Parts: sequence; C-alpha cells; structure tokens
Amino acid sequence: MQAFEAKPFFTPQSAALRFLPECPRVLRNCPSPDPLLGWVAIQESFEVLPGSFNILNLRTLENEVHPLPGRAGFFAETDLPGVIVVGLERDLVLYDIRARKLAGKPVPVTSDERVVINDGVAIDRGLLFGTKHTTFKERIACMYLFDSTTRKLHTLHASQICANGKFLKGGSLVDIDSFNKTLDYYPFDNGAPALGEPRIIADFRDTPLFPDGLRPSADGESVVVAFYNPEMAPEGVAREFRIRDGEILSEWRLPGSPRVTCPEIFEHEGRVKVLFTTAVEGMEPPAPLAGSMFLGESAFDKAPEPPPLFASAALLG
Repeated sequence: MQAFEAKPFFTPQSAALRFLPECPRVLRNCPSPDPLLGWVAIQESFEVLPGSFNILNLRTLENEVHPLPGRAGFFAETDLPGVIVVGLERDLVLYDIRARKLAGKPVPVTSDERVVINDGVAIDRGLLFGTKHTTFKERIACMYLFDSTTRKLHTLHASQICANGKFLKGGSLVDIDSFNKTLDYYPFDNGAPALGEPRIIADFRDTPLFPDGLRPSADGESVVVAFYNPEMAPEGVAREFRIRDGEILSEWRLPGSPRVTCPEIFEHEGRVKVLFTTAVEGMEPPAPLAGSMFLGESAFDKAPEPPPLFASAALLG
C-alpha cells in the first residue's frame, strides 16, 4: 500500500459553503481560459436547507457561487456548454450557469418528502444516482437509472438508506449505501436494467468510518473512496481499493478534517492528483480544517476519462 498525506488546497470563506461540500468534478464543457472545478454545497446548515453550485478556478482559487432553490445532491455536465443537470431536492433539473437560472422541464424523481436526491454520475445512457433518507434511519431511499433517450426512470434498488458513490463499467456496478458501511459490487444487466446479487468488496462495519463518495481509476480496476468520520478524529482518510478482491492499494491522510466526502482524480501541474472535499456538518467545535478541500499526490500515471455529457434534450421538454 502506498501512503500519501493530502495538503489543504482551498477553504471556502463562508460557513455555509464549508457545511457539506460534495461532488467535485473538473469541468470540460464550461468555456474558460483556466481549469475549473465544479462542486456542490448540498445545504448551508441544518436550519438553512438550500444549497449551491460552485465553480472553483484551479489557477486563481477564486470560487463562484450559484445559489440554488433547494438541496443539491449532485451535478453533471450536459452537451450544452455552460449548462449542467442537478439533482435538486426530488427533481432532476437543468441549470444555466451563464444565465444563473434553472432551465428546461424538471423530471420528478419521487414525491416522498422523507428523501432527497444524493450522489450521482452521468453514464452513457443517462444518469445513475440515488436518494437518501433525511434522518438516516429508514430503508426507503432508492438507486435510480434515468434513461435520457426514453426519459424513463428505472429503480435499481429500493431499500437503501443513503445512496452514495457509484461506478458503472459494462456488466458491473460498484456502489455505496453509506449506512451499510460496505463497498459493494453488483452484476449489472444493462438491457433490463437490473442488478444481480451483490458481493462485498470491502467492509468497514468494525470502524467508525462511513464510506461516502468514490471515483474510479483510469483502468477501472480500482476505486478511490472517501470516508466520513462522525467522530472528532485528528485526521480524515481515503483509500483506493482494488475491485476484484478489496485490497487497499493507496491511502490518503487529511490532517485536521475527519469528514471526507468525495474525491476527484485529475491532472494538475503535470501530475495526476486526487482532490478531496470535506465537511463540517454539525462538528462542534469544527476541526481546524473541516470544510476545506485537500490535494494529494497519487501513484496514478493517468487520470480517468471524464463522465459522458448528459443529453440535455431529455430535460428541455
């Protein structure tokens, strides 16, 4: 196993943006002379639920905030420059960055107010995402596939608590339902679509750690998983797991921020780095670097291909 210490990279100025950052993605269809990182602040606090979409300039470290009218679980880029799709509360919506407003026709996912949309990713046929029970107690959250061609919403799993990181490759799906405290592998039938019987890749039930977001390696043979530690630990942790046997290939330590929410793997200054978002979310008092983004070295010689661009026509009505 290779060990790395990630360094603080960017700290949002406001407490609202440090509360629950998630879903960092390097942008590729948002015109700019500088490299940009998109990310969501899911909500501002326990009391203030609306969140925001953010654009961090990776050269200047200036952050542009786009307030949203609800909790933002994830975003994905679309085939329209400067337009993203957002999992907002219980709907899939388009957001026009330049116009700073919602666009198109929302697609309702559920009317159950006990859940909201959480983590997700664009895939070749649409979007793969999940919901979470807002008090993290009941198995009423779901994993969905939204087919952008047919505009049909398929339920892949109907008894999760907090659907989080996902990676789909051919006939296999790597999935995290955080409160199971396992990293799971499912055979995936793309035609149905449907999941087969799962197996556990890695098990964290004897630790205080909850697996959260993930990103795949370039070859798709491993995934980097961020761990959310609800305890006041001196540092956070993320690990790279080989999918076929669960072996830990790499580990990152994040001093001063135990609640690591999601990684992103990308080329930065000529090397493949891993960036991590972290959260405060109720920590009293907050750890010294809670809510900051961290950047770490890696053993990767290549960054993974970005997710496909979502077909915006599916939400243009």
